[in-house]
Amino acid sequence: MEQFVEDSSLGDWKVIGSGGFGQIYKARHHQWGFDVAIKLLQGEGTEKDLLREIKMMRQVTSPYVMAVQGIFKGRTPSSGRSTQLGVVMELMERGSLASLQEALRGTPPWPLVFRLAHQVALGINFLHSLPRPVLHQDLKPQNVLLDDSLNAKVSPRL
Repeated sequence: MEQFVEDSSLGDWKVIGSGGFGQIYKARHHQWGFDVAIKLLQGEGTEKDLLREIKMMRQVTSPYVMAVQGIFKGRTPSSGRSTQLGVVMELMERGSLASLQEALRGTPPWPLVFRLAHQVALGINFLHSLPRPVLHQDLKPQNVLLDDSLNAKVSPRL
């Protein structure tokens, strides 16, 4: 069963980035009591594509792949009257590997580089080892997100 998240259960919306499918927001989920990331469908993707990807990602659980927590269908503060569709994921406050590289103005310390590379490899290996293997096809520093302890998680191609 899919976990639907309505706009009425979210507050404190803030744009935190953009991806291939559309904008990414940070919002506070009132019932869950924590912040989530919401990646909205826009432009080139279709609703059918997004729902297929969400269904597939809901079956995936790995400490090295971003967790999908539900499907968003509703209005954002900037969408006016139009309803939008998106995916609700865990929020990675430390940003991406790309933002870490930018903040450090170069390559992270080698022990961290090796740990992150290993974690990314474990995430990709997990996706490739599923009964219906998943090919990421867009692996880059912007799609490797970091948790509070600087552990890497591969972001799904949603």
